[in-house]
Amino acid sequence: MSKFWEKLEPLERFNHKLIFPAVLLLLVVIILELFVHPTNEWVLLSMDIVDYLVIAVFVVDLIFLAHHARNTKYFFKHYWLDLLAIFPFSLAFRFVEGISAIFAVSEETIAVGQAIFHEGLETEKAIVRAERLAKVGKEFTVGARVVRIFSKGYSRFHRKHKDRLR
Repeated sequence: MSKFWEKLEPLERFNHKLIFPAVLLLLVVIILELFVHPTNEWVLLSMDIVDYLVIAVFVVDLIFLAHHARNTKYFFKHYWLDLLAIFPFSLAFRFVEGISAIFAVSEETIAVGQAIFHEGLETEKAIVRAERLAKVGKEFTVGARVVRIFSKGYSRFHRKHKDRLR
Protein backbone atom coordinates (compact mmCIF):
# COMPACT_ATOMS: atom_id res chain seq x y z
CA MET A 1 0.00 0.00 0.00
CA SER A 2 1.35 3.43 -0.92
CA LYS A 3 2.02 6.18 1.60
CA PHE A 4 -0.84 8.23 0.21
CA TRP A 5 -3.41 5.51 0.95
CA GLU A 6 -1.82 4.85 4.35
CA LYS A 7 -2.38 8.50 5.24
CA LEU A 8 -6.01 8.23 4.14
CA GLU A 9 -6.71 5.15 6.29
CA PRO A 10 -8.11 7.20 9.23
CA LEU A 11 -10.40 8.98 6.77
CA GLU A 12 -11.59 5.60 5.50
CA ARG A 13 -12.46 4.45 9.01
CA PHE A 14 -14.20 7.76 9.78
CA ASN A 15 -16.16 7.60 6.52
CA HIS A 16 -17.12 4.00 7.25
CA LYS A 17 -18.65 5.20 10.54
CA LEU A 18 -20.59 7.92 8.67
CA ILE A 19 -22.37 5.51 6.35
CA PHE A 20 -25.12 4.45 8.80
CA PRO A 21 -26.02 8.05 9.82
CA ALA A 22 -25.94 9.02 6.13
CA VAL A 23 -28.40 6.25 5.30
CA LEU A 24 -30.68 7.44 8.13
CA LEU A 25 -30.52 11.03 6.86
CA LEU A 26 -31.30 9.81 3.38
CA LEU A 27 -34.29 7.91 4.73
CA VAL A 28 -35.55 11.08 6.45
CA VAL A 29 -35.16 13.07 3.22
CA ILE A 30 -37.03 10.41 1.25
CA ILE A 31 -39.88 10.33 3.79
CA LEU A 32 -40.13 14.12 3.76
CA GLU A 33 -40.25 14.24 -0.02
CA LEU A 34 -42.80 11.42 -0.31
CA PHE A 35 -45.21 12.20 2.50
CA VAL A 36 -44.76 15.77 3.76
CA HIS A 37 -44.17 17.67 0.49
CA PRO A 38 -42.40 20.70 1.97
CA THR A 39 -42.84 23.94 0.07
CA ASN A 40 -40.60 26.20 2.14
CA GLU A 41 -37.53 27.11 0.09
CA TRP A 42 -35.20 26.79 3.07
CA VAL A 43 -36.45 23.30 3.85
CA LEU A 44 -36.04 22.27 0.22
CA LEU A 45 -32.54 23.74 0.12
CA SER A 46 -31.64 21.95 3.36
CA MET A 47 -32.92 18.69 1.95
CA ASP A 48 -30.82 19.17 -1.18
CA ILE A 49 -27.73 19.92 0.90
CA VAL A 50 -28.29 16.83 3.07
CA ASP A 51 -28.82 14.77 -0.08
CA TYR A 52 -25.52 15.98 -1.56
CA LEU A 53 -23.68 15.36 1.72
CA VAL A 54 -24.99 11.79 1.77
CA ILE A 55 -23.86 11.34 -1.83
CA ALA A 56 -20.43 12.71 -0.88
CA VAL A 57 -20.13 10.13 1.93
CA PHE A 58 -21.10 7.37 -0.51
CA VAL A 59 -18.63 8.63 -3.13
CA VAL A 60 -15.75 8.62 -0.64
CA ASP A 61 -16.72 5.10 0.42
CA LEU A 62 -16.86 4.00 -3.22
CA ILE A 63 -13.40 5.44 -3.84
CA PHE A 64 -12.01 3.32 -1.02
CA LEU A 65 -13.92 0.27 -2.30
CA ALA A 66 -12.46 0.83 -5.76
CA HIS A 67 -8.98 1.07 -4.28
CA HIS A 68 -9.40 -2.22 -2.45
CA ALA A 69 -11.00 -4.02 -5.42
CA ARG A 70 -8.79 -6.56 -7.22
CA ASN A 71 -9.61 -5.32 -10.72
CA THR A 72 -12.16 -3.28 -12.64
CA LYS A 73 -14.34 -6.26 -13.56
CA TYR A 74 -14.55 -7.30 -9.90
CA PHE A 75 -15.36 -3.75 -8.87
CA PHE A 76 -18.23 -3.31 -11.35
CA LYS A 77 -19.55 -6.81 -10.69
CA HIS A 78 -19.70 -6.40 -6.91
CA TYR A 79 -20.29 -2.67 -6.42
CA TRP A 80 -22.71 -1.76 -9.21
CA LEU A 81 -25.41 -1.00 -6.65
CA ASP A 82 -23.08 1.41 -4.88
CA LEU A 83 -22.50 3.13 -8.21
CA LEU A 84 -26.25 3.52 -8.61
CA ALA A 85 -26.49 4.86 -5.07
CA ILE A 86 -24.12 7.75 -5.81
CA PHE A 87 -25.69 8.66 -9.12
CA PRO A 88 -27.55 11.93 -8.49
CA PHE A 89 -30.87 11.05 -10.08
CA SER A 90 -32.33 14.33 -8.88
CA LEU A 91 -29.90 16.19 -11.16
CA ALA A 92 -30.77 13.91 -14.06
CA PHE A 93 -34.49 14.45 -13.48
CA ARG A 94 -33.98 18.20 -13.17
CA PHE A 95 -32.08 18.11 -16.46
CA VAL A 96 -34.93 16.23 -18.14
CA GLU A 97 -37.41 18.64 -16.56
CA GLY A 98 -35.43 21.57 -17.93
CA ILE A 99 -35.34 20.05 -21.40
CA SER A 100 -39.09 19.44 -21.28
CA ALA A 101 -39.60 23.01 -20.08
CA ILE A 102 -37.60 24.26 -23.06
CA PHE A 103 -39.84 22.29 -25.41
CA ALA A 104 -42.95 23.48 -23.57
CA VAL A 105 -41.79 27.06 -23.88
CA SER A 106 -40.88 26.50 -27.50
CA GLU A 107 -44.40 25.21 -28.24
CA GLU A 108 -45.78 28.41 -26.71
CA THR A 109 -43.16 30.37 -28.59
CA ILE A 110 -44.16 28.63 -31.81
CA ALA A 111 -47.80 29.50 -31.17
CA VAL A 112 -46.87 33.12 -30.50
CA GLY A 113 -44.57 33.13 -33.51
CA GLN A 114 -47.34 31.77 -35.71
CA ALA A 115 -49.73 34.39 -34.40
CA ILE A 116 -47.17 37.11 -35.10
CA PHE A 117 -46.55 35.66 -38.57
CA HIS A 118 -50.27 35.62 -39.35
CA GLU A 119 -50.65 39.16 -38.03
CA GLY A 120 -47.70 40.09 -40.21
CA LEU A 121 -49.46 38.62 -43.24
CA GLU A 122 -52.61 40.54 -42.38
CA THR A 123 -50.54 43.67 -41.91
CA GLU A 124 -48.87 43.07 -45.26
CA LYS A 125 -52.29 42.74 -46.89
CA ALA A 126 -53.38 45.97 -45.20
CA ILE A 127 -50.22 47.69 -46.42
CA VAL A 128 -50.88 46.49 -49.98
CA ARG A 129 -54.42 47.86 -49.70
CA ALA A 130 -53.07 51.11 -48.29
CA GLU A 131 -50.58 51.33 -51.15
CA ARG A 132 -53.42 50.81 -53.60
CA LEU A 133 -55.40 53.48 -51.80
CA ALA A 134 -52.34 55.68 -51.86
CA LYS A 135 -52.10 55.17 -55.60
CA VAL A 136 -55.79 55.97 -55.87
CA GLY A 137 -55.17 58.87 -53.53
CA LYS A 138 -52.32 60.04 -55.74
CA GLU A 139 -54.64 59.71 -58.71
CA PHE A 140 -57.24 61.69 -56.79
CA THR A 141 -54.55 64.19 -55.88
CA VAL A 142 -53.49 64.41 -59.51
CA GLY A 143 -57.14 64.58 -60.49
CA ALA A 144 -57.77 67.28 -57.91
CA ARG A 145 -54.79 69.21 -59.19
CA VAL A 146 -56.05 68.81 -62.73
CA VAL A 147 -59.45 70.02 -61.59
CA ARG A 148 -57.82 72.95 -59.83
CA ILE A 149 -55.83 73.77 -62.91
CA PHE A 150 -58.94 73.59 -65.03
CA SER A 151 -60.92 75.52 -62.49
CA LYS A 152 -58.27 78.22 -62.31
CA GLY A 153 -58.05 78.22 -66.04
CA TYR A 154 -61.81 78.27 -66.33
CA SER A 155 -62.12 81.07 -63.81
CA ARG A 156 -59.48 83.09 -65.65
CA PHE A 157 -61.15 82.31 -68.90
CA HIS A 158 -64.52 83.09 -67.38
CA ARG A 159 -63.30 86.41 -65.98
CA LYS A 160 -61.73 87.36 -69.26
CA HIS A 161 -64.61 86.40 -71.39
CA LYS A 162 -67.38 87.08 -68.95
CA ASP A 163 -69.02 89.57 -71.09
CA ARG A 164 -68.88 87.46 -74.21
CA LEU A 165 -70.38 84.43 -72.49
CA ARG A 166 -73.50 86.39 -71.55
